[in-house]
Amino acid sequence: MDSPVVGKDAGAADEKRLAVAVDCAELGVWDADLVNNTCYYSPSWKRMLGYGADELRDHPDLWLDFVHPDDRDRALASGDSHLGGQSQSVECEFRLRHRSGRWIWVLDRGKVVARDAAGRPTRMIGIQTDITTQKEAAARLALLNQRIELALDASGIGLWSFEIETGRTFWDARMREIYGLGDGPEEVPQGTWHGRLHPDDAEAAEAAASALLAEGTPVRMTYRIVRPDGAVRHVFALSRLVRQPHQPPLVVGSIWDVSEQVEVSNRLAAEKERLRVILRSIGDAVIATDAEDAITFANPAAERLLLTGQADLLGQKTADVLPLRQEQTGLRLPPAAPLACAERRTMERDEPAVFERRDGERRIMRDIASPLYDPAGEVMGTVLIVQDVTRERARQRELAHLARHDGLTDLLNRSAFDKALACAIEDPAKRAGLALLYIDLDRFKMVNDTAGHAAGDSLLKLVAKAMLAVLPTDAQVARLGGDEFAVLMEASGPDAAYRAGRDIVRAVGAQQLAWGGGSHGVGASIGIVLLADAQADPLTALSLADAACYASKSRGRNKVSLHDPAGSAVPGGFAEVRAASELLQALKENRLTLYGQEIRDLSDPTRRSRRIEVLARLAGTDGELIMPGTFIPAAERFDLMGAFDRSVIRRSLDLLAHLGPAREMPVLSINLSAMSLSDPDLWSFVEAQLSETGQPAQRLCFEITETAAVNNFAVAERFVRDARRAGCRVSLDDFGAGLSSFGYLRRFPVDCIKIDGAFVQDVAKNGLDQAICAAVGTIAAELGVEVVAERVADAQAVELLRARGIGFGQSFYLHRPEPLADLLSASGSTKALRARTPRKLKPVTDRG
Repeated sequence: MDSPVVGKDAGAADEKRLAVAVDCAELGVWDADLVNNTCYYSPSWKRMLGYGADELRDHPDLWLDFVHPDDRDRALASGDSHLGGQSQSVECEFRLRHRSGRWIWVLDRGKVVARDAAGRPTRMIGIQTDITTQKEAAARLALLNQRIELALDASGIGLWSFEIETGRTFWDARMREIYGLGDGPEEVPQGTWHGRLHPDDAEAAEAAASALLAEGTPVRMTYRIVRPDGAVRHVFALSRLVRQPHQPPLVVGSIWDVSEQVEVSNRLAAEKERLRVILRSIGDAVIATDAEDAITFANPAAERLLLTGQADLLGQKTADVLPLRQEQTGLRLPPAAPLACAERRTMERDEPAVFERRDGERRIMRDIASPLYDPAGEVMGTVLIVQDVTRERARQRELAHLARHDGLTDLLNRSAFDKALACAIEDPAKRAGLALLYIDLDRFKMVNDTAGHAAGDSLLKLVAKAMLAVLPTDAQVARLGGDEFAVLMEASGPDAAYRAGRDIVRAVGAQQLAWGGGSHGVGASIGIVLLADAQADPLTALSLADAACYASKSRGRNKVSLHDPAGSAVPGGFAEVRAASELLQALKENRLTLYGQEIRDLSDPTRRSRRIEVLARLAGTDGELIMPGTFIPAAERFDLMGAFDRSVIRRSLDLLAHLGPAREMPVLSINLSAMSLSDPDLWSFVEAQLSETGQPAQRLCFEITETAAVNNFAVAERFVRDARRAGCRVSLDDFGAGLSSFGYLRRFPVDCIKIDGAFVQDVAKNGLDQAICAAVGTIAAELGVEVVAERVADAQAVELLRARGIGFGQSFYLHRPEPLADLLSASGSTKALRARTPRKLKPVTDRG
């Protein structure tokens, strides 16, 4: 028997065995001499990093040369903690750079193995183990878990398990959410699932669960549950029995909340039934075909249209049962052509087609063909909707006629005549040979007042027939409205046009209406304009003819007046026509000039104000200033105030936009005419201008006169409501000038009242005027609105008004109007705009 190894030989053997074990286990050993500051690294440690035993020189910080920068501090801290006595050993995971350039994970473990007499560590030994494979496996497992969790979260699936032997049930958080249980432990009390089953579905669900436990039959079914809050939800359940070696049997399952899908399915079923009923109920014929154009469905309307039952229609070609006359259609897809060969879009005939039915009756049809697709996107047929538009086409012809003709006289209406006149004026060659006649009946109001409107209507019909009888057949005759007519006809010269006018006068005068035991007749006053002499503008031509007609009435009625380009034929009305024409031209050429007059605070009337009323002027072609008294009456008569007011609004906002930021926001007061207040699109225009110029609505105040607002109350009320809601102010101008001032004020919400100047200009001398101003001030205070007094004459008037509660004033005494651009900015920020103001302007001497 060999003797046991003892002493040094035994120690050497132990070290050899340890070295072999370490090498076989591929463990990297390090041995640090803390006294001499040296460190030994085993060949297996170097091999772990891809190096040979002699390729790396041992030194204390060799391992730090290979540590990942992100792990260095953590690795050092682990050793320092142990050396400082805060931990029993060194234990840390970090990455080392392999010779190949990749990083390997190691588990570093070690501890102090020797100390000196003072207890200071002198030697430390450790082992580094390559754990890269474990780390990568853990990372893959974590990623897999994240994917599973993401899939479960995205699908909304709840998971559960049931231990058959213990009777314990476990639900995950999603299961609890689906059942409306809220947060809680995974283990749920027995009976939870059974207690939440809908009474109508409980029997079937529990039977499936019993079969699963008894026979292992997997469960795959949908049933309803009732949440604690009473909400009913539809769930789809999958569950199975799992048997594993040496493990007790386990039931696992999953739950989806499919309530939305069930609701969608129910809605689709209801929609399908609804569509079926609709198809059977609608009046349009609906025909479905397959890809070969064979009929597969026809609704009752199609049966009635084709005079054929559905049983006889099935399988037939649409071209055989619906023989439309192709030469009368712009059909993009002939019915006989298979739809699969056509473009994939709905197709409609350009024009309705004629269809001759089996009974010989001809009908006008319109059809629309829409393709049907299978799940793969291939055309599987078509749906053809056929509408019988015979009556509709007849009605369209009637409506087209009514759209162009007066419903009473069957003459052209105003719209159709305006288009005809505009078309004629646009063609210089055609215009040269045409005359425009403007006809206004005389004494027609007397017929309406004495015999009634029915008699007046009958007389208008007689007059229309009489005019048609004496005019050429190609003359275009229109009723413009009321008792006003117009004629556009060929005329070789003024004499021919004058003769036509005289013929109309005689024909109209010859008409007598027998009504109510009496006889009624009218006359006609006519104004004529030769389009060769008129400006190329339909509105101007009509205005000139109207002025000539006015001259006929001024000469005693039943007369014909011919417009003279020199102006001599219409002495009474041509001035207004010229003024209206000048206004139109000035607006087109941007010759509108704006002045401004400040509205002063009477508590300090010498202080400049940022509240300004906008005053409009026109600059003539010669640079002279045209005052409102010249062009406003003409603008009102010829319906130009709407365009004029819009120009003022646009120009005012343009000036504000060029002003730029201001310390005190100026507020411009703009007067609105009755015509503008009657325009339902006025506020849309104001909004568009505010948006285009970037100005806040708070910079505008609209002044409306009492009379204008009352005459157009419904439209004005809507405008005021929209304007105030947006932030604009509204002022009631000339208050007291009408008969219903106070009653009207009760109905109409405004921000400010302007007392008519007639009650203010002599207020210092007239006690009644003082009482009226005081009454207005009291009422305004009760309503919470401001008061502005117009035509404040002097300092005494200022004191009297202020004492009676009037806060603001406006007059030449307080501020004389000046160009609005200068008034808005004395700094020159509107220099470019002022440069466009016409020169040679006379001083302003009125407030209008």
